[in-house]
Amino acid sequence: MSRGTTSTNEKTHDVEPGPSLSTSGSEIPPDSNEVDWDGPDDPHNPRNWPAWRRGMLVGIITCVVFSTSIASSAVAPAVPQILKEFHSSNEEIGTLVVTIEVLLGTGVGPVLMGPMSEVVGRRVIYNCANIGFCAFSIGCALTPSLGGLVVLRFLQGCAASCSLNNAGGTISDLVSTNHRGFAMSMYSMGFLLGPAVGPVAGSFLAAAAGWRWVFWLLLIVNGSMGLICALTYSETYAPVILERKAKKLRKTTGNPALYAKGQRQLPVSTVLKRAISRPAKMFLFCPVVTGLAVYNAVVYGFTYLLFSTFSVVFEGQYNFGEGRLGLVYLGLAIGFLISLSIASVANDRTHKRLTKKHGAAKPEYRLESLIYGAIAIPIGFFIYGWTAEKHVDSAVPIVATGLVGFGVMFTFIPFNVYMIDAYTKYAASAIAAGNILRSLSAALLPLVGLPLYNKLGYGWGNSLLAFISLGLGVMSLLFRKYGEEWRERFSVQFD
Repeated sequence: MSRGTTSTNEKTHDVEPGPSLSTSGSEIPPDSNEVDWDGPDDPHNPRNWPAWRRGMLVGIITCVVFSTSIASSAVAPAVPQILKEFHSSNEEIGTLVVTIEVLLGTGVGPVLMGPMSEVVGRRVIYNCANIGFCAFSIGCALTPSLGGLVVLRFLQGCAASCSLNNAGGTISDLVSTNHRGFAMSMYSMGFLLGPAVGPVAGSFLAAAAGWRWVFWLLLIVNGSMGLICALTYSETYAPVILERKAKKLRKTTGNPALYAKGQRQLPVSTVLKRAISRPAKMFLFCPVVTGLAVYNAVVYGFTYLLFSTFSVVFEGQYNFGEGRLGLVYLGLAIGFLISLSIASVANDRTHKRLTKKHGAAKPEYRLESLIYGAIAIPIGFFIYGWTAEKHVDSAVPIVATGLVGFGVMFTFIPFNVYMIDAYTKYAASAIAAGNILRSLSAALLPLVGLPLYNKLGYGWGNSLLAFISLGLGVMSLLFRKYGEEWRERFSVQFD
């Protein structure tokens, strides 16, 4: 135990930055009122929990992520049914039903959910968001109007953003640096497979039972995983655990001066203001975060552009029916799966090799494997576009989308693991900074898909996407070389 202050109803915790040396240059002696872990092997420290327990918790969050991420695209094949039922011919509204969940829901949600988990802890945010997601799924299934469906889809996205964003924080809480690539691959599997698998289930379910059953399915899947999460997920955020320990000791010892290590008492409004502004600070004033967020957002947006135009391309070029159309999305899903273990192993091994070579671990080593995505994604778009343009057998463009999916994983994993390594304590806020732009991109870029293809055709339209992704991929490699210098030069005080 060592230093602390009295806890009141108007106060909560935040980090107190402070010097490690006194004015004379000697180390400040430890304060006997500061509450810390009981040594490096304290079993209450999440990093010291048994490997099976930490792996289980990451696995549970991965399943929660999957159960919410399928909502972003599962309804896409059912849009014609929805417009027909509500007697609308407005295709833009139909697109909005799909994209608003990503555009505003998962774009707005991280601004609040990520930072709030760094104030009140991960567990309460996960549980509240899962309850909200289930409630809004019920609303979508029962809505009597198209406008109501759009509003409820937005709220559903806000709730979904919790697991999508905070999973990175959970990985930071539980997983050591050398194994974060593998842990992030588990999260990525849920996050990226969801939008790819969702339309497959959605197309068959909508055709057999109607579009409302898509939302009942979302309720069943997320409700089940949310219940498991509520029963098994214990708090993993170390500052919150230490604050609870300090509070308990204040009560049992009668010493009101005790408080958690590295924390001080501040007004609730001040803590919340700092927490909510943290992702914006990172995005605006940390150029490495900004640049990588732009690249990640464009790649993710191009992936959603493919999702939103598959029906037009394969119905128009290959005469695919509604049921068969869902199989097209398997190309991306298989690409994600193939690269899943490869990307995680490559990221961890590269980080370990470079650390051993240079004698010190650096977050920038995580960016080395971006090169594979920078090569695979443009090649996939070139092949997809020109084979679809020339009516080559449908298997070829589907396989080409798998190459795009392969490259996306090599973009997504390095980005997120870098954010965790570089901003460990505030990993959720760092990832939220990237998620905001990524969500906007995923919602807005699909809107230009059809006009792009109508003007340039499938060949040159996808070639343009390939050139853009190639240019940004080359740019992102500069962050591997200069990232450490820029990160230190443009450091920002987050507390």
